[in-house]
Amino acid sequence: MTTRPAAPLRTAVPGGRAGRPATESGSRSYPDSVAGRAEQPSAAPPGPGPATTAGTAERSVLQATVDRLRAEVEGLQTAMRTRAVIEQAKGMLAEREGGTPDQAFDRLVRLSQDTNRKLVEIAAEVVGTAAPIDNGAAGTGPLPAGATGPEELPGPTPGPGDPEPSAEGLPARGLAARYHLAAAALASGGSTEDLARLLHDTALAPLGVTAAVLALLEPDGALRLVGSHGVSAHRLSQWQRIPPMTALPLTEAAQSGTAVWVATRKDFAARYPDVPGEDLVPGRTVCALPLRAGGRVIGAMKLGWAEEYRPDPEAERYLAAVAALCAAELERVATGTAGPGRAAPVAEPWFRAVLDALLDPVLILGAVRDPDGGVADLRVEHANAATVDLAGRTAEAMVGRRLTELYPGMVASGTFGRLLEVAATGVPYEGGAERFEEVVGGAVRASAMTLHATPFLDGVLVSWRAHDERDRRETQLAQAQRLARLGTWSWEPGSTRLTCSPEVPRLLGLPDDGSGGIGLAQALAAVVPGDRDGVRAAAAGLLAGAADTTLEFRVGRETEVRSLRVLATAVRGLERPAAVAVRGVVQDVTGRRRAEQALAGTRTRLAEQRRRADTEHRAVVALQRALMDAPAGPPAPGLRTAARYLPAGRGNKVGGDWWDVLALPDGTVLVVVGDVSGHGLPAAAGMANLRHALRGLAYTGAPPEELLAGLNRMLCHERGNYTATAVCGRLDPAARTLDWARAGHLPPVVTRGGGEARLLEMPDGMLLGAVPAARYRPARLHLDPGDTLLLYTDGLVERRGGDLGRGVHRLVEALRDYRADDIEGCLDHVLRRLGAPNPLDDTCLVGLRLV
Repeated sequence: MTTRPAAPLRTAVPGGRAGRPATESGSRSYPDSVAGRAEQPSAAPPGPGPATTAGTAERSVLQATVDRLRAEVEGLQTAMRTRAVIEQAKGMLAEREGGTPDQAFDRLVRLSQDTNRKLVEIAAEVVGTAAPIDNGAAGTGPLPAGATGPEELPGPTPGPGDPEPSAEGLPARGLAARYHLAAAALASGGSTEDLARLLHDTALAPLGVTAAVLALLEPDGALRLVGSHGVSAHRLSQWQRIPPMTALPLTEAAQSGTAVWVATRKDFAARYPDVPGEDLVPGRTVCALPLRAGGRVIGAMKLGWAEEYRPDPEAERYLAAVAALCAAELERVATGTAGPGRAAPVAEPWFRAVLDALLDPVLILGAVRDPDGGVADLRVEHANAATVDLAGRTAEAMVGRRLTELYPGMVASGTFGRLLEVAATGVPYEGGAERFEEVVGGAVRASAMTLHATPFLDGVLVSWRAHDERDRRETQLAQAQRLARLGTWSWEPGSTRLTCSPEVPRLLGLPDDGSGGIGLAQALAAVVPGDRDGVRAAAAGLLAGAADTTLEFRVGRETEVRSLRVLATAVRGLERPAAVAVRGVVQDVTGRRRAEQALAGTRTRLAEQRRRADTEHRAVVALQRALMDAPAGPPAPGLRTAARYLPAGRGNKVGGDWWDVLALPDGTVLVVVGDVSGHGLPAAAGMANLRHALRGLAYTGAPPEELLAGLNRMLCHERGNYTATAVCGRLDPAARTLDWARAGHLPPVVTRGGGEARLLEMPDGMLLGAVPAARYRPARLHLDPGDTLLLYTDGLVERRGGDLGRGVHRLVEALRDYRADDIEGCLDHVLRRLGAPNPLDDTCLVGLRLV
């Protein structure tokens, strides 16, 4: 092995003697980071040539100075990181070889020169060999007692131009050395980003790791990124906070507490199908490791390899040890430690503001320890703005005093002992409602309170809530008065003020000054002038001997007048009948009075509507009777007819159902059933209009389809506000034929002499009054002696919520069941079977029977 002479360095060397020559890699001195950063002349920056100004030259000099100072600072930081490892190696060699620390240092220097390796690497391997990771998990055992030459240590590490060793090729003893180098480096980290960078450079890069991230667990289980190396800023911004339900190696490691390895991108896609691409850490192989501190998982770190990586057991143990090392330093950097000079949160203005915003009292108690370190007492370090104790003391009178001094009753009751247990064990205390008593100025003060205590720094945070029965009842009473718009008051004869609850001024429309009362003159002035005499009379009656009185009066202005009701009672003296006090309640009854007025108006309007409806109903009924009683002509030979009209079962509304049977001069009989839309007088008038028009048209001898077309043209021309349906037929008893047509109406039913019943096939025909050019198709039916024809309106077969087809089917079944030769009885039978009258609609039914 070729060595190069070392250049002497006359300076104070950490871990060595001043002026002692020390070499590193045959040419660099310890500390290597400083000696290896010799200042080099800077290349002249491009400029305009001789015309360069003095300001440009000054900036160049300043920049060079800044660069030099930065290099020196970085070198000193590196020296401080390596000093601990060198000092440990010196101590181990001095103890093993029986020499002095200086001799041990000389031994390390010679090993560095002989192997052409850095001094800190030689020291790290000495420490790693003597103190392997995890009791030998990453090393091969202690350094042999006779190991005095470089051959007992691992071979040289790669030079500046050589590639890093492969992950599989790094020996176990080298891993142990790397571990101690990483421990020294991480201990100097001042931020989480520093930790991520130092972790990669000193511990992970030799294994081929190209990217790493550090994440801390938050109270809700999410992971928050706190440090990274080798990950783009864009990707970091997308993964700053990872919810706990997100399936990723990081979340799995944090939740399971075990390492998670994903060997290839194909494995990653199969295992995490919902995550497109490479998620957070780039690389072909990724690994997530839990970060444990104090026996609990505080977060996780994730590593990425550019190429596929298969770790051996030694490498896995090494990574687990590095993760534990990183967790301890991460907790230190991220959360801090309670050491000297560290300001407690209670000293921060924002923390005090948070406590002052709470409604309940809060005390921050610091532990007062005895010489053995036990908690002997608790001192008030802070009290929030809501704090008032049983003695009436506020925060200013309590801060700095001991709990035993402030509350000796708490010591006697045992509550003080429970607070000491919280400070000593760290287990919170949540008490139930307890009665606390303290002697203040010779008097006993008591209150029922619920007290909670939780560990806080080196002491206890205590909060409590009083459950004083009087306060509770007053709160409930005030709430009840507010909801019921009711207030209580009292007055002593001779006084000019009313003592009252806060609700009374609001009811009178007066401001509440917080004094618990209002002036008599002020209260009387709030009453409407017309009601003031009644108030005075009621007060005089109570003073004169009346036991109780009830009075209602109005308050407010004309734009907003409210009605108040007062119930008052006089309290008499024991010896004299005169009233010594008057007490009562006042309630806002404005809503009740307005409701009564509205109800009275509604009743008046309903009575008027009922009167008009009765008048209209009587007129409609009279009109219908007059129409139905119109002459029907001479009876036709060989034909029996019957008709029924039933108004709706409920209400006074009469519909527009109508029928007509008229014997014509040519020996035929006009038979029609119709239904006009609507109810009341308009429907009755429309019915009369159609009935009379149809009778006039029938005398022309026109067939049924032309009669319906004429009615339709009439309705469309008049543009009435109603429409109508109808079935119109011309029956020839001699020829036993029925020519008929329909306008949107249900088809007739015919029954044969043998009991057969069926619906007639419906010809086309639109309802009347819809389209002026509507056409109506005729139909003809041949009848035999004993056949019965039935025409009807929808009120017979239709019911609310029921199926119309089902109702027609029931009608056919009812006709099949009737076999008697009686047309009147047939109609009555049908009405009974179908549950007439219809509660909501009129019913009209016409029957014709050939004999």
